[in-house]
Amino acid sequence: MLKSVLKYLFSTLLAASLLYWAFAASHLEWEDIYRTFLQANYRWVSVAIIISLLSHWLRALRWEQLLESLSYQPGQLRTLSAVLIGYFANFIVPRMGEVSRCGSLQKTADIPFEKSFGTVITERIIDLLGLVGIVGITFLVEWKPIQAFLFPHTETPPLSLIAGLIVIALIGLITLWFTKDFILAKWEVLSKSSKVGQILSGWIDGIISIKGVKKPGLFLLYTAAIWLAYFLNAYTLLLAFNSTENLGLAAGLSILVMGTFGMATPTQGGIGAYHSLVASTLVLYQIDIKEATALATFFHGTQMATILLFGGISFILTLFLPKKINRVNS
Repeated sequence: MLKSVLKYLFSTLLAASLLYWAFAASHLEWEDIYRTFLQANYRWVSVAIIISLLSHWLRALRWEQLLESLSYQPGQLRTLSAVLIGYFANFIVPRMGEVSRCGSLQKTADIPFEKSFGTVITERIIDLLGLVGIVGITFLVEWKPIQAFLFPHTETPPLSLIAGLIVIALIGLITLWFTKDFILAKWEVLSKSSKVGQILSGWIDGIISIKGVKKPGLFLLYTAAIWLAYFLNAYTLLLAFNSTENLGLAAGLSILVMGTFGMATPTQGGIGAYHSLVASTLVLYQIDIKEATALATFFHGTQMATILLFGGISFILTLFLPKKINRVNS
């Protein structure tokens, strides 16, 4: 209990410190934020919110495919509510989103927590691969401004270092291959003889659920559509302001990448880190630092308001949803 309290206090202090630093470094005042909210084109903001909700729905559809491969069919309403509750929880307690969404499905759809959590791990791995791809595209499209701003003195690593890392990786893979039978035997004993082993076994069942996805092409389509929706959300918010409406698609891509990194920090909803990273990115496109920080605050505030509203509604809804016994082939 004390450890959880200390972690929460740390994340809160970190968020407050990063936010204060972002505001102080840009000399941003509340009047600047208020003026930014008045200047926004709320038609584009409304479109951005709709796109954001669409991305959450697409994520729920993709998650359903993983759950279905384990013979569970919670239904779109329960799955979407769980996704929104997860995002809602992240704005309250960092890293609680995954736990909350799995707990929600355990309550409303009778899906074992450890198995749904395993599918969430799979989702995170897929998302990480998608982010790596988006970062690669962004660096190719916008390498010069990014390199000048973030890595002004970067040099290509020596070939000896690259070769050494490749050799180490190969040795590790070869070692795993020759010891796989021993590892599997030990794992079988552990998974049957201890509670921890059973929990880990459930996680692994969830993680490898991707092997049983019935329509892998549709799964990949959902994944691409999720990232496209994230990009369109970022780009549409740029269209909501006169100073950023002409920055172009590449700027939207840069905002998406840096905003994603900001949201991944161990603070409530990426507070502070998102503001700093997105503001710094806007500076690359000749936006004054004060205005850039105000815009980043608006972008983050829009996302936060959307999640808190619809996540809160979803939480209330789950209180009244009857538990669905949904195992298919049971």
